[in-house]
Amino acid sequence: MQAKPVFLFLFFAGAVFLYASGNSSLPLIDRDEPRFAEASREMRQSGDYLVPRLNGEYRFDKPPLAYWSQVLAYDLLGDNDFAARLPSVLFTALTALATSIFASRMLGPNAGLWAGLILATCLQLFIHARAAVADMPLLLFFLMATWSGWERLRNPSSRFWWWTYYLSLGLGFLAKGPVALLPILFAPLHALLCGSRYHFRTSSALLGGIVVLIVVGAWGIPAVFATHGEYLQVGLGKHVLQRSLQPMESHGGPGFLGYLFFLPFYPVASFFSFLPWCIFLPLCVKRLWFQRDADENYLLGVVAVVFLVFTMIQTKLPHYVLPAYPALAILVARQIEPIRWKPIILGVTLLIYLTIAMIGFRLIEPQFLSKKIAQETLPLVSAETRSASIHYDEQSLIWYLRAKLRPFHLRLDPDKFADFMNQPGPALCVIDAKSLSEIRIQSDWRVFRNSGNNFARWKAKPVKVLGLQIILPFPQALELITVIKE
Repeated sequence: MQAKPVFLFLFFAGAVFLYASGNSSLPLIDRDEPRFAEASREMRQSGDYLVPRLNGEYRFDKPPLAYWSQVLAYDLLGDNDFAARLPSVLFTALTALATSIFASRMLGPNAGLWAGLILATCLQLFIHARAAVADMPLLLFFLMATWSGWERLRNPSSRFWWWTYYLSLGLGFLAKGPVALLPILFAPLHALLCGSRYHFRTSSALLGGIVVLIVVGAWGIPAVFATHGEYLQVGLGKHVLQRSLQPMESHGGPGFLGYLFFLPFYPVASFFSFLPWCIFLPLCVKRLWFQRDADENYLLGVVAVVFLVFTMIQTKLPHYVLPAYPALAILVARQIEPIRWKPIILGVTLLIYLTIAMIGFRLIEPQFLSKKIAQETLPLVSAETRSASIHYDEQSLIWYLRAKLRPFHLRLDPDKFADFMNQPGPALCVIDAKSLSEIRIQSDWRVFRNSGNNFARWKAKPVKVLGLQIILPFPQALELITVIKE
C-alpha cells in the first residue's frame, strides 16, 4: 500500500519549511558555502555554464550540478543567502520523501513514514539541508541509485528502474564526482551477505555504462578541453586522489599514526550526527547481528560500503558518510516500530530545530563580520569601487561585497595597502585590527570598526562546566577596520 499523493506533498512541504526556516537571516558559514554561492553568481554573470570561476579564477573543486542549481535559484529569487541554500533545501526534502517511499515498498507504509521522518530530523541532515554546497544533490541521486538497485534485484527486467539506476549514477557524478558510483557495489555485496549467487549481466552493464558516460561526458569532455586538461588534473588529481591520500584543510590526522587514530571517526561522529535517533542504534546493531533478512542485508551493505570507503580516505568530515544515512534510517525505522513514545521524540526534536532556526539564527546574525561590514559599507560606495582585505581572507567577505561591487576582490599584504588605496577611483579595504600598526590611514578616508566572530576558524578554549574544566571549540573573535576612499 502506497501513501496518497496529498500526503506525499504535505511531507515534502513540511520538510521544505523545516529546512528553509531561518535561511535568510543566517549568513553563509564556513568556507565552502560562500565559495559555492559566489562561483554560481559569477557563472550567472559571465554566462559560462561550463567551468565555474571564483573571484575570476577557475574553481575545479566539484562538478557543476550544484552551481547550475544555484544559478536557477538566483534566476528566481536573486543572488542572496536564501537562494544560495534553496537547492540544498529542495534536494534534502526530496531525499527524505524518497526514503519514505523506498522504505514503504520495503517494509510497509508505517515503517516507511518513520524512515522518512527519522532521516529528515537527524542532526546532520538538519545542518546540511541548509548548507549551500554539493552534498545534498549527491545524497538524492545516491539514494535513487541505491533504491533502483534494490528494485532491480526484485525485477531485473524493469526498464524504468534500469534507466533510474544509471541516470542516477551519472547525475550523482555531476554532483560530487566518483563517490556517486559506489552503488554499483551494493548488488554483489548483497549476494555475498545472503550467500547467494550474483548474476552479472554484461550487456546491460555495458549499455548502462554508456548512459553514465553520456551524462557525465556531455559536460566533462567540453570542460576538460576548455581548460586544457586542468579540470581533470586538479578536480580528479587534487580533490579526489590527494584528498584520499592525505588530509586536506586539517580535516583528519596527518601521517600513519594520525590515520590509525581516526579509523573509528565515522562510527563515533555518526552516533552524534544521527541525533536524536542514535539512542536506538545499539539495539538495532544487536538485533541485526543475530538476525536479519535479505532486505536488511542490502541496507547493511550500503552502510558498510560507505563507512569503509570514507574510513580509508585520509580527509575526514562528519557529513562525508551522509549517503549511508537513508539506509540507516530505514533500519532504525524497523527497530522502533513497536515503540509508542517515538512521536514525543519527534515533536521535541522539531520544536528544538524550529527554535534554533527562527530565533537562534537571528540572535547570532550580528556576530558574522563579513555580512556586518557589507551592510554598513555598501550603501556608501558605487559599483565600481575596488575592494581588498589584509589578514582577513574569508570567502564570505567576497560574497557579501560583490553583491554590489563589480571588480574582483584582492588580498593584500600590509605593504601594498598604500598603493592600492592611492590608485585612481574609489576603494575599500578591510583590515585586521592587529595590522593597523603596519599601515597609514589618511585623514580624509572614512573608517569603520567592527567586532564579531569568524565562524570559518575555530579555536579550542578551556571552560568550566559543573565545576569541571573541559576544552570546547569557539569561533575566532576578531576586530576589523574598514577603510573607504570615495
